[in-house]
Amino acid sequence: MKKTLPLLLLLAGASLTTRAQGSLNSGLLGRFPFDNSLADATGNLTTSGSTNTAFGLDSRNQANAALRLVSTGEVVVQPAGLLDFGTTDSFSFSVAFRTLASGTQTFFSNQGAFTAADATGSRGWSLGFSSTQVGKVYLSLARDNSYNGGLGLATQASFNDGLWHTTTAVVDRSTRQVKIYVDGMVQALTYVSTNPTYGTVSGTTFTLGTTGTMFVDLSPGYSLSTTNVLGIYNRLGLSYNGWLDEARFYNRVLTASEVQALSAQVLATLSAQAAATLVQVAPNPGNAAEAPTVRLAQPVAPSQLRVLDVLGRPVPVTLAARQAGAVYELRGLAQGLYLLQVQLPEGLAVRRIQVN
Repeated sequence: MKKTLPLLLLLAGASLTTRAQGSLNSGLLGRFPFDNSLADATGNLTTSGSTNTAFGLDSRNQANAALRLVSTGEVVVQPAGLLDFGTTDSFSFSVAFRTLASGTQTFFSNQGAFTAADATGSRGWSLGFSSTQVGKVYLSLARDNSYNGGLGLATQASFNDGLWHTTTAVVDRSTRQVKIYVDGMVQALTYVSTNPTYGTVSGTTFTLGTTGTMFVDLSPGYSLSTTNVLGIYNRLGLSYNGWLDEARFYNRVLTASEVQALSAQVLATLSAQAAATLVQVAPNPGNAAEAPTVRLAQPVAPSQLRVLDVLGRPVPVTLAARQAGAVYELRGLAQGLYLLQVQLPEGLAVRRIQVN
């Protein structure tokens, strides 16, 4: 029994993961894989324009497999009513991102303001970053200029570190609860609002108060496009500077196991703890006069090591192999911060290297 029980647990875990992955098409309204295309893979949503966009490397280093947005980059999405969740419908939105930016920008936004004559404020939602919560993933459910005040939720941890991450916002109308996941892990939240009656945060869960429900309208946002003319705008990457990949919209609540499965499927990247176990770097921080030494748990070919700068650009470096490919010296690194990527059978390991 001592040998059988761990095997049974492993099989049970694998079965749960398989079921979670198999359910990821249920309730899927739109999916943008950004594989050298702006098209929605489901065919439900369309795009009507883009600004400052290109395609680049994704988390697996595949060419033209992620969307690169610069400065005011955005892609205009035509939702055909599918992203109108009103005040009653649950939904989930997931996307992979990579950025070093610190200002206000969004992975997706359908927020906008009504005319002053309408006087009902703004409505819609967005997920991205806010200049008031620098580096934190920020979910806005009622824009700051809403007549009832803004409602925002921010992660307590920062993620504008130049590495690939996944994030998923889950809005459950049946329980009036909201959660934000990053890299498959539910995040501790900070409540950001000028109106405390919207609800309360307890650890990783925000619960919308019953008196505030009517104000959190997740219908498509409206903006003035010309004088006295209202237009509906839904944008991927509004004013975004970085990379996006695998954006997904669901008309239901994703479970924690589904979020974890989706994150692993999109990134195939090892956790920081696993990467540190399999790939050790010393000295780190180091100095330009002393080459960092990389020690690997198993030998790999030089082609499986890659050094990038913080903008994701390959850095020329001399790899001096030691101990049959299990140890490498990284020669030629100038002062700065770098990302070392090592492709292992377990997945992609990413380590930061600081040269002072």
